[in-house]
Amino acid sequence: MLKFGLYLSRIFMARWLMVVFGFLLLIGLLDSLANGGDIVASGEGFKGTFRYMALRAPVIFDRIFVFTLVVGILLTFGTLIRQHELVALLGFGISATRQVLLLIPAVLIASLTSLTFIDYAMAPAVRELQAWGIGEYKVKNVTPNNPLWLEDGGDIVRATARPTYESLGDLQIFERDDLGEVEAIVWAKSAVYNDGTWLLSGVRELPVMDADGEPRRARAVSGEMAWTTEQTPKSIARLAAEPRDLSLSEMRRFMRPGNSGAKPSFAYSFWHAHRLTRPLAALILLVACAALMQRTGREDNGDKTLIIGLALGFLFLVVDGAMATFATSGGLGVAPAIVMPLAVFGLFAAFLLTRTEAL
Repeated sequence: MLKFGLYLSRIFMARWLMVVFGFLLLIGLLDSLANGGDIVASGEGFKGTFRYMALRAPVIFDRIFVFTLVVGILLTFGTLIRQHELVALLGFGISATRQVLLLIPAVLIASLTSLTFIDYAMAPAVRELQAWGIGEYKVKNVTPNNPLWLEDGGDIVRATARPTYESLGDLQIFERDDLGEVEAIVWAKSAVYNDGTWLLSGVRELPVMDADGEPRRARAVSGEMAWTTEQTPKSIARLAAEPRDLSLSEMRRFMRPGNSGAKPSFAYSFWHAHRLTRPLAALILLVACAALMQRTGREDNGDKTLIIGLALGFLFLVVDGAMATFATSGGLGVAPAIVMPLAVFGLFAAFLLTRTEAL
């Protein structure tokens, strides 16, 4: 049984790695062509295309790796069918359920390896893309319609522009005392990070402590003013990034009460739980694909069921994406959004496997 397991695992790993390489190369090339103007304008030249593809690879892989697992599983069983080895496995008493059990270690290893790569590689790559300002990572994600709010040392800061990676624009700083009462409001046209210090320019300050309804006017501050803060361009990049593009540790940080991010805390909670449950999603799709691909007809090559399996994997991604949209917009709780696709497809996969065993 161990030899059968190793044989199936080798076939799966070879097919999966081939699929991953092909998908990353194809999508990366199309993505770089779509943003070729920005790459050329950045002055990187031809080598900039390869740099962009390398930086985008972790992000693309995060979006597609579950589907690549589905394709790898389907190709594994397609190989067994075309070489008439599936009939031999069934003849040795290795049913669909046992085939699933033999493939579980390989699928889990591929899933956990993928998650580890994504967790360590994606967040730094996104920050470098933000600093580069290419494509969707042009630093325009902080806008008046999508302001950046953060709590900094008790103060509340609001920024509505981010002209470059190391600057912010149109800031409002609500300075508070230890009891949380606002002492003063500071407006600044821009904040530029230089040699470890943020310098504010175009500053106006309005003291509001003990005003008791007394009308006061904001006074202009001449020259530049230092902004005492623990924030750096790197931490701002984390705050401004989409929750999905962060590492698990960064997501957990923004999930805690009192910590701020570009999105509400439930958005970070959803993507944290979503990433951790991808191995379970891969196992559910393994069961469904294995059950679908039990074709032992003399002239059956498995192509039709392979297409059905691809459609099933694509349907899972569509349903999972819809749940993600609802959950991150606050229209659905985190737990239902995570559990619903897994439960529905898990029950369907169990039905297919039970039906296969009954035949």
